[in-house]
Formats: sequence, structure tokens, C-alpha cells
Amino acid sequence: MFRLVVCAFVLGTACKGDHPPPAPARVTGPAGPTISASVDPCAKAAQEGPLAWIADDYPDAVACATKRHVPLVLDLWAPWCHTCLSMQTTVFMDPSFAADNARFVFAKLDTDRPEAAGPMEKLAISAWPTFYVIGSDGAVLARFVGAASLAQFHEFLEAGLAATKGGADAASAHLLSAERALAVKDLATAETELTAGLAAAPATWPRRPELLNSLVLTELKQSNYAACMAITTKYLDQLGDAAVTSDFLVTGTTCADADTRSEPAAKAEVKALREAAIKRWKRLLDESKQLSVDDRSDAMASLRETTEKLGDKGEAKTIALAQRGLLDDAAAKAPTPLAAMTYNWPRAEVYTYLGVPLELVPALEKSAADLPKEYDPRARLGWIYLQAKDYANAAKWTDQAIAMVYGPRKGRVLTLRADIAAAQHDRATEVKLREQAVALFEGLPRGQQAPESLDKARAALDQARGPAAGSGSASGSAPR
Repeated sequence: MFRLVVCAFVLGTACKGDHPPPAPARVTGPAGPTISASVDPCAKAAQEGPLAWIADDYPDAVACATKRHVPLVLDLWAPWCHTCLSMQTTVFMDPSFAADNARFVFAKLDTDRPEAAGPMEKLAISAWPTFYVIGSDGAVLARFVGAASLAQFHEFLEAGLAATKGGADAASAHLLSAERALAVKDLATAETELTAGLAAAPATWPRRPELLNSLVLTELKQSNYAACMAITTKYLDQLGDAAVTSDFLVTGTTCADADTRSEPAAKAEVKALREAAIKRWKRLLDESKQLSVDDRSDAMASLRETTEKLGDKGEAKTIALAQRGLLDDAAAKAPTPLAAMTYNWPRAEVYTYLGVPLELVPALEKSAADLPKEYDPRARLGWIYLQAKDYANAAKWTDQAIAMVYGPRKGRVLTLRADIAAAQHDRATEVKLREQAVALFEGLPRGQQAPESLDKARAALDQARGPAAGSGSASGSAPR
């Protein structure tokens, strides 16, 4: 699941089609309508479990879908995203997807690669992974953010097919309009459509949890923290037992963290929301049979963080120990090195939380050896050694990662390496690395630009150049 934030709260009279929906978001290739250069664009599909995927070639994926007269399913992912890896190595391996090869073309884009920049300029990504169903005319037919259960992903696919036929029920029509608005970052329209969709949706509607999650996430993105908290409090018991429930709680508690109101009533509201979220996470973990190991670990980490914010450090440590055991067992049983890599980041984070980061070094070194072309295990080793204040090894492993990483992620790894230099009081190296990070973020194509990352990189560079620079910090920035 994704651990981030989102959306909106309007419980007045819902709008039921009394205004035109936003124009469908449409995606074309970098230079207009996509025409594949391949003789057979479908030939690039490679079988991975029950599904055949076209990787990092959006023009051929569109051309294949056009040739076959079926919708395109797009997975926007990244190698550093443990939820992305979990979806690919668990959910998508289920045999029930085999029949969907005839109904869709499946494509995945590593969002850090240059091939992804064009589509990402047209399709907003709120969190990793984000999935789209796209029609033959380039219109968005369905959208799903974060970890989906097996049943939810099948529902997502069916929603995409249904949108090609028209005549959707009111809730589905509003959700589709919201998804199209979100694809082009029109948050105000998305909020209106999601609110109307919620009013129209029956309590048993299978996509109701998706809609609620998009609504709170939209409120978060608009800094509507009080509304976000109100939605979370009202609906936290109505989302079922899939990963989307934990995502919803993460968004709500993130809004609580961001709420700057100081009056006693507001503080009491924040405290009450955290307490309610803790109870809901515990029930989710106790009762859900839909959570993957990655989903369960994320829920445990969020539960632990919220528990600690309420002052119960002992309980938080107990949760962390259980999370570490869960992840260690899953990594040991992973069928492939790539599947095991799914757990590198959450293991690094929880081992560091427990104060024993170096105990994970052998496992990360094995991951690096098993995956000689993957930068991520090396970046995790660099971060682990930074937490342990072993700066020589931190620099060694991070330098290896820098030589392999690409795209926006390279800026994050350069920042990690600059943090190591700062901790070593090597101001010249720190400034050089921060300059490289700024240059990289400035040079990204529009679809991959990250304004917040660029702003942070510029601020860090200004600080490194200043008279007080060089003191460093062993905490560093985590290359999530």
C-alpha cells in the first residue's frame, strides 16, 4: 500500500449531473497520436506469470491495443517502490488474470525512465503504483492508486471495460469523471465529482472504498486538513478489510499531523482521530485476509508511528518487533531475489527504528549480489550505514548506486550521498553533490518534474554553501 495522503469533504446536496463532466484525459505519444514503428507492436509483450506485459514502450503498447481493439491497462511503477514490487510479484501472479490477456493489453512504465516522461505529462500520478485503463481514443476509463487486493484489481478492470460501453450508474459515472479530473490534476473538479459519487453510491458498492480514499487524498492535496479529518472520522469503519483502508487512515492521520490549529478543541479532535485510527488498524490487522505481507507491514508501520505520537513507545516497539519478524520471514521465503527486494526498504526502516541497522547488512549485501543490475539494494545499504554512522561504507555503497540509478530517483540518491558528505564534514563534496542534484531536478522533462524535490534540493544547496554548513547530520534523508 502507499503511505501518503489525500482528499475532500462536502456533505451538502450532491451534484447529480447538473454540470458537464470534465473532458476525458487523453494520452498520446510524445509527438501527437501514437503510431508504432514496430511491424508487430504486440510482439514486445513478455509473459510474467499469467499476464503478458509490454515494458517501457508506451507507443507500442498503444499501437498493440489499437490493433487488437481492446483497452490498455497501464502500470506506473518504480523499482524503489516496494508496493509496486509487491503487486507485480504477488497479486499479478494469480492465475485468475490469465483470461484478461484476451480483453486488454497490459503495459508497465518505470516512471524514472525517459520513456515514461511523455505519458506522465498527460497522466498524473498521486502515489506509486498508479494504474490506468485507457481506451482506444486515449480517454481514461478507470484509475486505481496504491495496493489493490485481487478482488479490487478485477473490479478495476471491469470498471474500465464498463466505461467503454457507457450507461454507467450514477456513482460510477461520477467516479470516472473524478478520475479523469485527477489525471490532469484538476483537484477542484475531482472533489465535486467524488462528493457527488459518494452521495450516489450504495453502501455496498464495491468501489466505494476507492472513492473515499481518493476523496481524502484530494482534500490533503488541497490542504483542507479539517475536512480530510472529518471524512476519515466519519467513514473509517466503512471501507472493508483491504489495503485501501490503511491508505485511508494514513491520509487522515497525515492531515491530523499537518493541522496547525492550536485551540483545545482542535487538539482534542486530532487526538481522537489518532485513537480511532489505532483501533481501526488493529482490527484490520486482526481480521483481514486480503492484506499481502507488504500491505500488512505498511499497516503495522503506520500503527506504530501513530501509537508513538500518542506517547506509548513501549507498544510501538512491540509492534516494530512483530513487523520485523513478519518481513524477515517473508524475505526468507521469497521465490525470487526480485520478490525479496520488495522488503528491503521496510526492513531497513524498521531495523533502524529498533536501533540495530547493521544487523540487516548481510541480507542487503545478498540482495545486491543477487541483483547485480539493481541500484536499490545498494542505495539501501548506503542509507543503513549512514544511520549507523559508518560513513565510509555509506559512501561506498551509495557511490555504487549513483553509478546505476537514473531519472528522478538519481536526484534522491545524490541527496543521500550529499548527506553522507555533510556528516563527514566534507563541505566541498557536499556542495558538489547538491549542485548535481539541483541540476538533475532542473533538467528533468516536464512529465517527470518534481517541484517539491527541486525546492528542497535548492534549499539544501543554499544551506551547504552558507557559513554554518558542514556540521552535517547522521540522520540523512531516506531514499524511500
